[in-house]
Amino acid sequence: MTTFRDVLLIRESLSLVSAASHASRSLSVRNNSLIGSVAAMAQDSVCQVSPTSSPRVKRACAPKQRLAFMSPVETSRTGVLWMRQATRLILWLLLVMRMAPTTAVGQQSSSPPPDFPSCGTAFSKGHAEYWMVYRSEQAVVCVDKNIWNSRGSAAAIAEFFPYFDQVILLDKALFQIRTPQRPFVFEITVPFGGAHTGCDLRDISNGGRYCDTVTGDAFSGSYSDPVTHKVITGFFGYVLPLHESINVYTGLLSDGWPSDWWADHRSPFPNAMDIAFMLALADNVATGSPRLRSALRDSAHAQWERFGNPGSVTGQYDPQVAMFLELLKRPGGFEGYKHAFYYAIGQDHLQWPSVSKMLNFTGDDNHSENLSEYVIAYLELGFGTEHDMTSVFRDGGVGTLDKQIPSYKLVKANIKAVADAHCSIRAAANAGIRVDDQLRSLQLGNFTDALAQGGTSESCPAECTFREERCEAKF
Repeated sequence: MTTFRDVLLIRESLSLVSAASHASRSLSVRNNSLIGSVAAMAQDSVCQVSPTSSPRVKRACAPKQRLAFMSPVETSRTGVLWMRQATRLILWLLLVMRMAPTTAVGQQSSSPPPDFPSCGTAFSKGHAEYWMVYRSEQAVVCVDKNIWNSRGSAAAIAEFFPYFDQVILLDKALFQIRTPQRPFVFEITVPFGGAHTGCDLRDISNGGRYCDTVTGDAFSGSYSDPVTHKVITGFFGYVLPLHESINVYTGLLSDGWPSDWWADHRSPFPNAMDIAFMLALADNVATGSPRLRSALRDSAHAQWERFGNPGSVTGQYDPQVAMFLELLKRPGGFEGYKHAFYYAIGQDHLQWPSVSKMLNFTGDDNHSENLSEYVIAYLELGFGTEHDMTSVFRDGGVGTLDKQIPSYKLVKANIKAVADAHCSIRAAANAGIRVDDQLRSLQLGNFTDALAQGGTSESCPAECTFREERCEAKF
């Protein structure tokens, strides 16, 4: 069982490379450790702003357009050198972006200057005009002018500007994909009780795909911690923009993450990562004012009380949120998730709708035993586990917890076979052998036909092991 104290230890213990703490005087040892320690993903099903707000809003499907994956530089069979290079690159990026100038193009008041830039008009929201109140290299904040001019809104929203930047930096550090050459857009609109991926401002957001939309009262409203009863102003202003940005980045990797245990029917993965992200950002001085960072810590605790505490008084405890937090305690932590995404999407170019073989697949409804076994196989490869982890996912309710779909049972041998197929294909390809047919079978979900021949101990990649004359998974 993961306690909140465990979550704090997760945050403290995960680091890109311990030596990286000396990279710059401007980034503390504590901050370097935390920036590289978190992750997140998929689409939310619990985005209600307050107990009395409007019914939960069903989120838009994740973006359909997949962008190019930013693969690490593979300069060593053991993977050590490319990890070091990737670490230096991420730390350099975070340092440069932290020092990069930002521009608050609107004043932190309820009355913008006459030359206030326009983000455009949201036709789905009564032709509302949106003002660009903030722009940096990472983020653009566009607010319905009526919301910005309402009493207290401008000051409340403006305090979140540095937070938005740091959220996007962490998204980029985890997902390692080439994003559109423009800032991410946060659209803040009239109160509607939630948040979702995508936005109306298509001209500045890659066709409405590189953005999310958040209810306007999230930043000034409050939420009471169900255990400590501490009132947290702006609680959903921290959770919702973060959560939906993770969903956007997840969709850029692939559509169709398992809706029964990853996102949509419920959202255990992003809910778990929300907690980890907020804790890390709370210890990053670039995130914002001391008051904001203190509220972030309180928000992380409240979010854990909602979804991660088995004794939750809210009745919202999700054992799969606890499962994903437990995975962060494993060696590798943040890096384990990042590697899993790279092996599955960056190297093997998998797309989950093809893997799942679900005939009536939709962007927010994708589930099957085959899909779950694939995702678990790549998670085990990413974390470099040497012992099968099928029981961890079974105990977490994968295949049985979601009552909206028929239950299924995970098969350990299938998970191992998927991982073995990846290892054999990578070893053969590294040895100069064509693997087109085997890779295509793997991509179509036919893992039993995907074993490649001809790899060597030298060509077997670091996430695998070479034994009995073949390259296979370590577990």
